[in-house]
Amino acid sequence: FFEKMSLFSKVICALALGFSATTDGCSNLLVTPGASADGSAMISYNADSGELYGSMYHYPAAVHATGEMRQIYDWDSGAYLGEIAEANQTYNVIGNVNEYGVTIGETTYGGLEELCSQSNALIDYGSLIYVTLQRSRTAREAINVAADLMKEYGYASEGESFSIGDPNEVWIMEIIGKGEVELGAVWVARKIPDGFVSGHANQARITTFPQDDSDNCLYSDDVISFAQAQGYYPVDAADEDFDFSGTYDPVTFEGARFCEARVWSFFGNITSADWAAEYEDYASGYNLTNRMPLWVKPTELISVAQVEQHMRNHFEGTSLSLDSDVGAGSSNSPYRQHPLTWTAPSYEGSYLNERPIGTQQTGWNYVSTMRSWMPYPLQAVIWFGVDDSGATARFPAYGCATEAPAGWAGQGTQDGVTPPMMTFDMTQAFVVFNMVANMAYARWIEAAPLIHARATANSATLATNLAAQDTALLAMTNNDDILNAATQFTADSGSFLLNDWTTFFGELFLRLRDGYSITVDESSTSCGCSIANSPYTGTWYDRIVADTGDHYADIPDEVTNQKKQGGGGVRNPAVKSKLSLKSLR
Repeated sequence: FFEKMSLFSKVICALALGFSATTDGCSNLLVTPGASADGSAMISYNADSGELYGSMYHYPAAVHATGEMRQIYDWDSGAYLGEIAEANQTYNVIGNVNEYGVTIGETTYGGLEELCSQSNALIDYGSLIYVTLQRSRTAREAINVAADLMKEYGYASEGESFSIGDPNEVWIMEIIGKGEVELGAVWVARKIPDGFVSGHANQARITTFPQDDSDNCLYSDDVISFAQAQGYYPVDAADEDFDFSGTYDPVTFEGARFCEARVWSFFGNITSADWAAEYEDYASGYNLTNRMPLWVKPTELISVAQVEQHMRNHFEGTSLSLDSDVGAGSSNSPYRQHPLTWTAPSYEGSYLNERPIGTQQTGWNYVSTMRSWMPYPLQAVIWFGVDDSGATARFPAYGCATEAPAGWAGQGTQDGVTPPMMTFDMTQAFVVFNMVANMAYARWIEAAPLIHARATANSATLATNLAAQDTALLAMTNNDDILNAATQFTADSGSFLLNDWTTFFGELFLRLRDGYSITVDESSTSCGCSIANSPYTGTWYDRIVADTGDHYADIPDEVTNQKKQGGGGVRNPAVKSKLSLKSLR
């Protein structure tokens, strides 16, 4: 096992995906219109980094003067990269959707180390997302805009997989820079067939691709020739055999176990147990030749609520499940302490924690719905949340909303702004949602059902409100009225969820206080509540006894009395059990 890990050590930038706080480790799930229950295209995204403050970005639509420039800051570091020319017209962007219903998400895969930096480049992957959203009206246009930006200004980041969608199409675009060889990047984009779903999670997934089907596959002219010039691909090999991932981000043990396993778990949940079993050895990192397909057809149509559920995935019910070993603690927690790999002082070798979709270091997350039956500018609705997607709730925002809601709005490092990560402010959603999640982690077996029930109820309420608002907006004819109403609905939805989650934190705190499970009981005159013990699971008690023997043995009273009295005939009246005292319960 350890020899295998060493052999398959993944050569990527920084050499250790997820091992440092600055490395992104995101997850995207993609659903085409023909695979969704309501006919919308969907893209979901967890933006995972311990340094990422969860807030909703907004860039208003604008007309720019000729010669106007836009400053570019690196999304990861906040470093100033330079200026690029503004487009004459830019579109409204809120979160990761725009007024035309275009959505972009990403996951960082790293790739070949020598291609991970480009010192003269002026645009990084984060800025590429938001600049492209401001300039694109369809997914296909977004691919071309991103390609043109990288060609003109270079590419200052490591390898990326982009999810790009509109109401009719969903694409995966995979990009890697040309390093210091020359300015720019090479890339491939594939359209997911309608009726299918896909996903990516920090591992390049496009392998071979059709080179004569521009309706379904686009790529840079030099994606193969650049690899040949650098010695990554034989000059005499056939173009049709060229494997993008195999060349620029070869899958390794880490790429499979930490990254592809997340996609495998999602695919397994929407297909069958047989499908999951077929690729389990690959997801576990033990058979890297058994690569999963880029997309699968689900056994049933997928709803927004189901995508939200899949974003909570912790490998439940699989061989990679996190909720049963000793690391899960006494509350069957699917979370682990950082870092992702670790050593045990009394044992040789390196060990790992599994990396699920739902993870505590998420900054913000969303499920974007792109609806072909709605007119411009109402096609996109982004269900936006902050912090861990395994313990969050989301509110709907129209892609045409001209403001982000109070408590959710913010700027990021890509705007040249340092977010308020170390400021405790309960008016901010990122703080409140972290408070709920971090209280839940130690009591997960009890807290998780309460959180998921509350989130589900909120989603149902907000979905009903959204349907009513859609109807009202469709009856309007004045564009300003439509934008104002869509913006007000977005603000009201964000306010509703933030206020409810703040209330929920108080309820959860009172319920889980001091290791009890406390519920309201108005008939109780002592506290107006019912206080019940919240014991460990039977499995955990077994572990305690196995570890400590009879150190914690509760010796029966009659045995104790016999020891004291030597078994004689002295009268021993019953002693009230100490366990009956309220202070000991």
